[in-house]
Amino acid sequence: MRNWLALLAVASTLAPLQAQEQKPLADAGTVTCDSPVPKGQMSSWITSSSGFSAAVELRQRITGTGPKRNCRATWVLHVRKEGEKSHAIEVAENDASPEAGEWFQENSFEIEAWSTDGNQILAAQIEAEGDASETTPIIYDFISNSNRRIDLRPVFDQMTPANCYIVFYPFRFDDSGNLVIHAMSTDDDREEGTPACFPESDWRYDLRTNTISRMRPQPPKP
Repeated sequence: MRNWLALLAVASTLAPLQAQEQKPLADAGTVTCDSPVPKGQMSSWITSSSGFSAAVELRQRITGTGPKRNCRATWVLHVRKEGEKSHAIEVAENDASPEAGEWFQENSFEIEAWSTDGNQILAAQIEAEGDASETTPIIYDFISNSNRRIDLRPVFDQMTPANCYIVFYPFRFDDSGNLVIHAMSTDDDREEGTPACFPESDWRYDLRTNTISRMRPQPPKP
């Protein structure tokens, strides 16, 4: 089950936005160190209108024993051009230990969208534990054969009030090839009538200038 959906459930009663309705194009599932999957988990392959294909995989390796155990999760993006062999790219990894309290962290990997021209793909690296969730966009460009991992937390921290925790979810490209992100706070325990510490909103991240701007809300579909 998608971790971000559980967090979105605490939102105020706004009209559903596109991000909340969207399902991933492909999903490698969820793994935890507490229930290891030695052989890993891989999604199905998907293909764009330009003939490029991609899949995502979660790998997991546990070493050591007792309190000295170490659990390494690796997020792997598989890409393939038409008529060519596929190749795998390790885009992120995370080490956890029982003492660090990360043993029950849920790790997920999803493909969210293709760009309009079908030349770029957007994947989401998701790490969730309790009410905390961190989603990091991974973008692969089939023309330049390059991948990019964008840490959004520092970007949103600059505009988030103190003691306000927010979650964000990159879910599509706009027509100009920029990243569209849905964000909201998780302060569901606030007093009735008190506004959220961060408004539920969509943001545009310019991949060329590394700047972010709020998008105008779209009316709900009839």
